[in-house]
Amino acid sequence: MYLYLQKIKYPLAALLSASLAWGTIQLNSVVYDLIVNIDETNAVQDFNPEGGVTYYEPLVFTTSTAGDFEFNNYSSKLTNGVTDTSLLIYQNPEANLIIDEPWAFNDGAGIGFGGGQENTFQGFERESQAFQGTITLAGETTYTAVFASFTPNTMGTMAVRVNAPSQIYSNELSAVIPEMSDTGLWIALIIGGFVAFCYFKIRSVL
Repeated sequence: MYLYLQKIKYPLAALLSASLAWGTIQLNSVVYDLIVNIDETNAVQDFNPEGGVTYYEPLVFTTSTAGDFEFNNYSSKLTNGVTDTSLLIYQNPEANLIIDEPWAFNDGAGIGFGGGQENTFQGFERESQAFQGTITLAGETTYTAVFASFTPNTMGTMAVRVNAPSQIYSNELSAVIPEMSDTGLWIALIIGGFVAFCYFKIRSVL
């Protein structure tokens, strides 16, 4: 799985599923862009009434503060062009992923339950759309997010954007995502360096 922090281009020495990680910190939120790899590593056989195998990718993370977290699967490259994806969130670390009912679920814009969502889920009546929803999470709490498609035998990659009110942490990362104050310091240094460069450049011209 890849994680990109977009605007600041601040490198993290982070590793998630043997991939590099990046991110973007904004004034009132943190935006994470994930490239989620769905392969044969995690699979459940014959869970879906349609049969076949359900492949998935989990991500265990801990929130730093409570708030609304936006999850948006804005692009995918999945088997046979499948666009139907789902997000499952578990609070129980001992849960049997996929098989056990999640604490929260999103199957598309306006479709899901839990985490402050209106319960609009209609079972396995599939919608050919990607998950997109806002889920309210508690602060300093560990969750397991599961990314999957319930179209049988579907593998590939999902591009997922998570807009969080503050940092999240994961034991699957080899470095902590930078603090807001640290990022502010870097921005100040960049601006200061740019001003100094302009000053000396103007002086050299004059």
